[in-house]
Amino acid sequence: MSTRFYLRNAVLSVVMAVLYSPSTTFADELTGRNSNGDQLTADECALISNGVRRLSCYDHVLKASEARQAADSTEVDRVEKEAIESLPSPDDQEQRIADNANAGNSVVDEHMAAERAIFSFSGSFVTYRPMYILPVSWVKHTNPVPVSPRLGESHYDYDMRHEEAKYQISFKVPLLTGFFDQSATLWFGYTQRSFWQVYNRDESAPFRETNYEPEIFLRYQTDWKIGPGKLNNVTVGINHQSNGQPEPQSRSWNRIVGTATYGYNRWMFMIQPWYRIPESSKDDNADITKYLGYASYLAVYKLGDDRTFSLRMMNNLRSDNKSSVEFGYSFPMGDTVKGFFQYYNGYGESLIDYNHRIERFGIGIMLNNWL
Repeated sequence: MSTRFYLRNAVLSVVMAVLYSPSTTFADELTGRNSNGDQLTADECALISNGVRRLSCYDHVLKASEARQAADSTEVDRVEKEAIESLPSPDDQEQRIADNANAGNSVVDEHMAAERAIFSFSGSFVTYRPMYILPVSWVKHTNPVPVSPRLGESHYDYDMRHEEAKYQISFKVPLLTGFFDQSATLWFGYTQRSFWQVYNRDESAPFRETNYEPEIFLRYQTDWKIGPGKLNNVTVGINHQSNGQPEPQSRSWNRIVGTATYGYNRWMFMIQPWYRIPESSKDDNADITKYLGYASYLAVYKLGDDRTFSLRMMNNLRSDNKSSVEFGYSFPMGDTVKGFFQYYNGYGESLIDYNHRIERFGIGIMLNNWL
């Protein structure tokens, strides 16, 4: 068995144990009762600092669900309409961002605070990397004959189209929390990126490539003031990425990955260096660092609460220079989702094409962004 087989199964065993182990800690904290089981009052609920827990406490104390069921539907619609109208305007949201910046906070601080609140409420999954669906994307130079330095050429058993769908899902689950002065958390993260020849109806719309990326990493919240902003956190962990294909289309690698995240006002900067863990002689892509280098660099700018720009780059830092760039822009579209445009030019968008330059334009829906 290969090293990646054992790593993949070990990681999956850990996450399954965590996901299916019973826990009522967070549920007990959200019932509007104190440690003795006595019902809290509304005034006592107001003293809870966490916004999600405070709202849940109010719901229980004021019996919100019973009041809603007993109310007339017209009255419910009227109150909800008035509540929406009372929400902060875009100008107010812009002022809030400016006020936070003046107070030394950034959009990264807000994001981490929201992450803690969501986990406090759910006690389960939280978002990790961006999740999006690009039902329409177009590739300028397809790669019908993927090449591996060990396995040689391989061929798809269908004619590849330039148009395809692309989507990414990503989440993380805390495995251990509250150590090193409450600032460190051990996470399990999982990201999956798929490329779907959905418009290739003559060939039953096959999935051309899917990349699976489980990882375990330790994140330490530093909050160190450096220059005008803050070094918010650093991480270190073990990352596995593979496409789950048999030879000759098999691709995979294991890495030790670190990150450093710096926030300033509406900006987030992230550098993510890695060291590839050496593999046996059966290495499907021994020259992958020649194309992807040893780090990625990310800059994110949050124009407002509903618009975000992102730019991610990789470079091999060699005389035979090879670089990759990914640009994303999310924008409002309806009340619940955001539109998303993505442009990719370079190597490593998918493992099967790690050594082939891809240029892609895509448009779709953003489910959640970096911030």
